[in-house]
Amino acid sequence: MRLALVLAAVLAFAPGCTELDCTDGAELEASLHEGEQDALAANRANYDMAYAKARALTRADGEHDGDVEGYASGFHAGYAGGYEDGYADAYNEGAGDGAADPDACSAGAADGFDTGEADGYNDSSSAGQSDGYDDGYGEGYADGSSTCTSSRVGAPPPKSDVDPADLRTCFRRGYDETFDPFADARGTSDGKRDNPEYQAGYKLTYHPAYLRGAAAGDAAGYNDGLDAGYADGYDDGYAAVFDSCFAGAYGDGYDSGAANGYDSGYSSGYSSGYSSGYGDGADSCSG
Repeated sequence: MRLALVLAAVLAFAPGCTELDCTDGAELEASLHEGEQDALAANRANYDMAYAKARALTRADGEHDGDVEGYASGFHAGYAGGYEDGYADAYNEGAGDGAADPDACSAGAADGFDTGEADGYNDSSSAGQSDGYDDGYGEGYADGSSTCTSSRVGAPPPKSDVDPADLRTCFRRGYDETFDPFADARGTSDGKRDNPEYQAGYKLTYHPAYLRGAAAGDAAGYNDGLDAGYADGYDDGYAAVFDSCFAGAYGDGYDSGAANGYDSGYSSGYSSGYSSGYGDGADSCSG
């Protein structure tokens, strides 16, 4: 669906493409309104058919639907409350177990040291590279300019009538914009509401079924909440210890990396700076 919308938008604004005007006041607009009227007729037919079927339902139908829908509604409500209770009961236990995991601190410290060492090395190497480039450029420039034997001639040049397909499109546009996909659902709902026999059966069974569903939902929700609460608590407890030990080891790792990165960066920067400086120095020759 998303791809279809994107393609439609691209085609609409592509060079040479124009949006079809279905409100031209002539044949295209007439086709658009014809589609709208057909959709309205379909809406009425779908609503009336669904309404009539709902009005024909019996008391037994109402008892059946009340039992099914009451149980489902009760289960949904009970599950939400049970899940919340189970989650709360298990979270703290999980958090304690996660914090007590012996791997939490050792893993955090190892990761913290490695990360700090890499960051320290990179920062120190960058500083050394900058210093080395500056030093290398100066010496390279001096050596390059000493090769001048002739004057530069100058700077180098800069680098440089109505299509039936359109009628069908406007008809479909009018139909699709007017068609109500929920007309039958509205007819069913209104028909059941206006059916006293159905309502009597529905009300008889709905509440008892709701209570059964709520009890079952509460039990199921509580069990699922226990599992989820313990897992989330464990993860959070583990993460708290991991992060603490990570932070404690990061500084030592950073210092270790910083002690080893400068010389390597300086050497690389010097080489690059010397090369750039030598080229610029050689280009600076003048008579």
